[in-house]
Order: sequence, then C-alpha cells, then structure tokens
Amino acid sequence: MMTTKGKTTKTVSKETRPRKWRKPVPCPTCGSRNIRFDPFARAVNRKTSAIRQFWVCSCERHGILILTRHTDLKEAIRAWNKEATRQGRKHSK
Repeated sequence: MMTTKGKTTKTVSKETRPRKWRKPVPCPTCGSRNIRFDPFARAVNRKTSAIRQFWVCSCERHGILILTRHTDLKEAIRAWNKEATRQGRKHSK
C-alpha cells in the first residue's frame, strides 16, 4: 500500500496480475472466426523434463500445426494470434 496526501492506493505489479484471456483472431486466409484447437501430441525430453505440446489449429478450410512449451489452451491461442497477425489478412469481405 502506498499513501500519497491521505489517499491510499494499492500497487499491483505486472507479475502478480494474471494474463488477460484473449479470443482467437479470425483465419487470415478465409476470415472464419470458428477456430478449433485440438491437442495433437505431447513430447517430453527425458534429460530436462521439458514438455512440448503440438496443437492442430483449424478453421473450416485451413489448418496449421503449432508447437508450444506448455499444455494449456491459452498458450496455443497466443501462438495462433501471433501467427495469424504476422501473416496479415488475405481475404476480402
């Protein structure tokens, strides 16, 4: 708690705040908003115990394979959003 001129404000660092839930962006090729995320496979490194999760991200006509370091859906959605915005929109409305 910090006090400035009689006002009490609560300081919250970014590390203690949970990440904001984000919706998947539309498919950059066809513009479909119905994106499915299906876990495909999981790989474990025996020496370091590092986990890699493979996700199949697909819309009605297109799909890609995404590799993440965690097994949660939020990580897959963040990877999809990054890849989809990197490609840019190729469809017309």
